[in-house]
Amino acid sequence: MPVPRTVRPLLAVVPIVGIVAALALLVRPGVVRAEPVEPPPAAGVQVDGVGTAIGTPDVLRATVGVETTAEAVAEALEGTDAAARRVLDALRAEDVAEADVQTVGMSIYPTYGEDGQRITGYTARHDLEVTLRDLARAGEVIGVLTEVGGNAVRLQGVAYALEDDAAQQEEARAEAFAAARVKAEQLAALTGRELGDVVEVREQTTPSAPMPFAVADAGRVEAMSVALAPGSATVTVTVQVRWSLR
Repeated sequence: MPVPRTVRPLLAVVPIVGIVAALALLVRPGVVRAEPVEPPPAAGVQVDGVGTAIGTPDVLRATVGVETTAEAVAEALEGTDAAARRVLDALRAEDVAEADVQTVGMSIYPTYGEDGQRITGYTARHDLEVTLRDLARAGEVIGVLTEVGGNAVRLQGVAYALEDDAAQQEEARAEAFAAARVKAEQLAALTGRELGDVVEVREQTTPSAPMPFAVADAGRVEAMSVALAPGSATVTVTVQVRWSLR
């Protein structure tokens, strides 16, 4: 018995449907899976370590200002300039190097009466930053400056600092690296592996912070010799180290 003609188109479609279904399986999300990739040799463990070292300050930085108030700008400026010159001459006499004396501010501004509007005069100011390296005589030198400057002198404050901290940096750096290695070895052990080579090292150094010795009212210092205590200065080094694992 002959096959009806209406069946032939249906049979022809079957192979095409099968091909489309196979293609759909190939492009379905999640069907194709990538093989896990081994981490590169440089990938490993990265940790931070912090080290500190303590040193004795070797310099004292003082901000010494002089200011004069007068009815006219020229008079105020002249009085301030005369006081500043006396202070500079005293610093030279005390063997303070010119490189350790720097002008850090100059200003002229009006002064007002009780009503806050009427100008009654002008104040001229000159600020110097002075670095004193002979700490044993620092208090004496400050006393001399207040004496020669008279009532025009204004001591803003003083701060001790550790200028030559190379030895403290080396000590803090070694401590920071050792601390980083201890942490890295523990992490490697927890993963069942061992530390390999150092891949990368980064460092951040926090210089010794100045030890402030503030003057109560930032005004004239009456004593002709100031008692000071240098204390200590701390240097901090932070290292970030990456090791490979094996």
